[in-house]
Amino acid sequence: MSSSSLSGIRLGPTTLHGATIVLRPPRVDDFAQWRRIRLRDQRYIEPFWSSSPLDWNARHTGRLWVRECLSVRAEARAGHRLSLVIEVDGRFAGQIELVSIETATGSAEMGLWVDAQVARHGIGGLASSMALDFGFGPAGLQRITAPISPANLATARGAAQLGFQREAMMTRYFDVGGARRDHELWAITNAAIPPNGFARHWIDNHAVQHPEITPPAAADTSADIPLSRTTVLVSVARHCAGRALHRFDPLRTPASVRLTDSGDPTVVLRSRRLLDWASWRAARISTRNALDPDLTAPGAAWARQHGRWRWLREFLFARPGLRSMRGLVLAIAVDGDYAGECRLFDLDMFDRNARMFVWTDPAVAGERVRIAATRLLLDHAFTTLGLCRVATAIEPGDVHAADVAARVGMVREGRMHCFVGATGRRADYDLWAVTTPIDQT
Repeated sequence: MSSSSLSGIRLGPTTLHGATIVLRPPRVDDFAQWRRIRLRDQRYIEPFWSSSPLDWNARHTGRLWVRECLSVRAEARAGHRLSLVIEVDGRFAGQIELVSIETATGSAEMGLWVDAQVARHGIGGLASSMALDFGFGPAGLQRITAPISPANLATARGAAQLGFQREAMMTRYFDVGGARRDHELWAITNAAIPPNGFARHWIDNHAVQHPEITPPAAADTSADIPLSRTTVLVSVARHCAGRALHRFDPLRTPASVRLTDSGDPTVVLRSRRLLDWASWRAARISTRNALDPDLTAPGAAWARQHGRWRWLREFLFARPGLRSMRGLVLAIAVDGDYAGECRLFDLDMFDRNARMFVWTDPAVAGERVRIAATRLLLDHAFTTLGLCRVATAIEPGDVHAADVAARVGMVREGRMHCFVGATGRRADYDLWAVTTPIDQT
């Protein structure tokens, strides 16, 4: 999937119960319908929507809608997000999106909301099916997830009908209703694709299970707030300025990092240096069975991946810090000697959750060093970077990594299937996580 392939995507038309469903990019002139429906359906949407210091009415202004449209377009061009309007017989009826799209791992996360007037007619399920067909088809994804609140029983039932499987309960995963709350992790892989695709399968199995869609009464537009040209221009200017300022936030600063623990001063986490290449390569050779589990022999391809040019590329890509392609990468040093690396990566769209990976050269460092390095990394994540949750994926047979995770306070939350770990291996992994204490958030 190319970086521009998500721009201008339009899915459908597809027919269900005599209604025509189309998924298309959002437009600025959707504002009035979007606002009217969202304000009317507040009691259905807000309990499961991200928290905000603004009240519900203030979260649905023209300025914020324009900013969302601009963000959607920018992230679609970058290949990271596919956000579409659900249109029923030409009328705005909700939104569906695939976010956190990673071509390297073939993964994405799905989100959805539907107009209450067409809910319970299979429209949300069909829209999700159309998105799954695109995700597992042209987009080339292999795994799509959906975090669902345990209280959102209707969405969980719909996910199960589509073929999603519940994999884990993620502790304090998402901030909704004014507090960080647990969410269930539901996932589906390309192995679950029906013979005729998700949309055709949904239509065949739901054509007679839901009542016909009754066309809604004409909407009362008397309270609509017009979207002026001035609002659009000001919103565009603020969006551009915000993107520029975003580059200077603490999560992507290239400033040098050096972390020490008074309880174990021999272990230091520091920014990588260009001269670390020889030590990095030697450590990778020492630990290649753990870092490259599918490797049968270290041939020419493996040697190229660990050459000077590959190291320089990795070094430069990781310079922007946590928002970089590689995330925040720090070297682990023991008594001044390079002993491995640790990473914080996969930052979520709200900048509060990330994943972690720590590896050490067994010839230089043992479990004591891994525990010390992991604690330093977590402390940096929760204090300096302001994260609320850090997770890691551990293969079920890796008892040593599981022991280290438990020793630093992480908890096993479930098992993820067909997941790509930090080493690039696709397999089943146990999900472990730790969150900040409530009084620190």
